[in-house]
Amino acid sequence: MADVATRTSLYDLLADALPKDAAFTFYHCSTPPTKSPPLFAAPPHAKSERTYCESHTLAASIHPEDSPDPAASDEILVLAIEVLVYTTKHLTTIFVSKADSTGYLSLLGTGRAQGGSPLKAICGTFVAWLAKERQREGRRTVVSLFARAQDQYLFSASIENKDKHVLDDKELVRWWCKVLDPLVKQYKEEEAAKSLSERLSAAEGPLASSADFTAKGYLVIPGFEPYDTLRYYTPPPAPNAPRRWAASHPLLEIAPCPAAPPRCLVPRFPDDPKARFLDELDDELHDRGTDAMTKEGGTPSRSNGQWKSVKTLDQFWEFMAFRQECSAGRIVGFIWVVITPPKPCIPEEDETEPSQSQLSTFSQETLLPSPPVQQKKKTPQKSRRRKINTEQGPIPLVLPKIKSSSSNVSSMSTGSTGAAATTAPELTAYYWWPAKSRGTVVFSSKNYNRAHEVLLQQNFSTRAAATRSTRRWKEEVAVLGRIDGWGKTVVGRRQLANASTLAANGAPVTLVATRKRKPTDGGVPEQNSPGPAMLGAGLVRKKAKVEASVTDDVKTLDAGLVRKKPNQSSTRNV
Repeated sequence: MADVATRTSLYDLLADALPKDAAFTFYHCSTPPTKSPPLFAAPPHAKSERTYCESHTLAASIHPEDSPDPAASDEILVLAIEVLVYTTKHLTTIFVSKADSTGYLSLLGTGRAQGGSPLKAICGTFVAWLAKERQREGRRTVVSLFARAQDQYLFSASIENKDKHVLDDKELVRWWCKVLDPLVKQYKEEEAAKSLSERLSAAEGPLASSADFTAKGYLVIPGFEPYDTLRYYTPPPAPNAPRRWAASHPLLEIAPCPAAPPRCLVPRFPDDPKARFLDELDDELHDRGTDAMTKEGGTPSRSNGQWKSVKTLDQFWEFMAFRQECSAGRIVGFIWVVITPPKPCIPEEDETEPSQSQLSTFSQETLLPSPPVQQKKKTPQKSRRRKINTEQGPIPLVLPKIKSSSSNVSSMSTGSTGAAATTAPELTAYYWWPAKSRGTVVFSSKNYNRAHEVLLQQNFSTRAAATRSTRRWKEEVAVLGRIDGWGKTVVGRRQLANASTLAANGAPVTLVATRKRKPTDGGVPEQNSPGPAMLGAGLVRKKAKVEASVTDDVKTLDAGLVRKKPNQSSTRNV
């Protein structure tokens, strides 16, 4: 759990990351944690982990510099990013679902000379802020995404804007690695593995703070060798420095049951190439189509959960290289950032969940189904209610049932919609939902999807159409959230650093030219002299001076110092 005293609001972090005097308006909406399908499929004959999902959308807009009336509603969206937060008892996963830009950032008038792209700073700051706010004591936090080049994700028809710069597949993978690299460097480097006695002695010490968390980045490009992947993420600053990135995956570290079959080690995210491949591989299971496998993350009940074609994770990634998303002439990068706590707690084993020691006793090839448990037949109990005679006699009066709980409309509050938005607890064993990390508008899942669909149905092909679409989306969200003025304007404070002004400690340093002063006798300058100290005459070693003769203002060397080239005598016949 992040330290309460060191928490900083999202808008303060954005102001520190954005260029100086650049004004952006941010719109942040989210949902409360609700039950969702599990990310990891459960091992055979076991129940899947209870999983909660929380959705966040952050949109950034600008007022064009050439606008005739700054107070007018000519606001244009320039960026939107959607992040899903999955939480279980033992893991927090922050998945970057979508991110897109409209290409109208150039209307703000801030070039790249002010320290990089503002869009990169916004995305990196938002993801790092969520990772910080969702840290729990003794639990890992994983930031995951897959980089796939596409013309548009969230802003319809924005590709028709000629100012929109669409990154290709290789540039997009590098871009996301640069976005997440500051997040990796916020935490310490991973230490070497300690022995059991060292870990037990460290556990007796004081509780560690969030500053003791370690982080490491991972990158996998299907079809690429590890040495080919090195060029896509940031190399270490020195040759002997430890690498903060690795050309591999951390699935065995973050999976709840590392000894389970491969289908239980790969997470299933929405609109993910891995999830589609997992669904196709599940058709090879013997009990595909049964009641146990119809649900997402289902568990086979009459097999060992092994596929016929893919037996290990290495084979899974080899087959992924031949998928259409990864072999259609473009590369796809799968990126993870794993934030590890200093002292992971030992979770209490539930009766319904298998322990790691129990799963390790079985190999992936010998997982056999257990015999069904014979349940005692329950004797039917007679109902105490008297049957109503509907064949003859008077018609009985049936009163309508009235719900004891209030409806969603009566439970709405300012900035939140839906009963779940107000009744969800802040801290449970499965998630942590602090109030300061929620969106300005907290929607129910139904209203959040409605606001998301409204954004997808807009048109951002031209500047006029983008202005109308921005206004309409703001109004629709304000109606759904029953709140006015839910945007937050942030002015950047990032100081420009160049050769003349160096913002080392927050204050610019001005370079002043100094003029040399003649030294006094003995070569020592006068006291309180601003000029540099001069050496005495006896301490200066002069270079031997070559005498030269001046003829017609041209310096020529003496005859003794000139080395002539010997002439070769030639004979001429007369």
